[in-house]
Amino acid sequence: MSNALNHAVPTGLIKALSLKQPIAWLIANKYLLVDDRTWGTQYRGTILIHASKGLYQEYYDYLKSNTNIPLPDQDKLEYGGVIGMANLTLCCRPSDLPTNIRGEQRTHFNGVNHAHFGFLFEQAIPMTFMPCRGKLGIFEINLEELNSAPTKAQADLF
Repeated sequence: MSNALNHAVPTGLIKALSLKQPIAWLIANKYLLVDDRTWGTQYRGTILIHASKGLYQEYYDYLKSNTNIPLPDQDKLEYGGVIGMANLTLCCRPSDLPTNIRGEQRTHFNGVNHAHFGFLFEQAIPMTFMPCRGKLGIFEINLEELNSAPTKAQADLF
């Protein structure tokens, strides 16, 4: 199921998905493998993990109180930019995900609506924070443009 993921930072237009914290951090750091969404995608391949400016406070609080995940303090999480990269290898109904995926490895660990779609991420790696705007759905980021802009100007590019 895995495609090889080049751990060097790619260049050019790269697909991206924006996620609220702490979900973005958890996926980029391999604590979550599946993000459950109401919509599906045909896209498979390298995808940038973009941390939106939002926080799921209830989920964050639950993880801090009930798990041993070394989740950073809220003010140490990065918001509004690319924080990682992964391979999106599968998008399917929850019942069609590989059986070795534990509930703790899914965003909706207490169960998910069976009409939703599970996005399976593999070979995730964290990256140096690159500020930029996110968008809904899967979108593209031009990494050459982003990397060549001064840090303060990066967020205005997209």
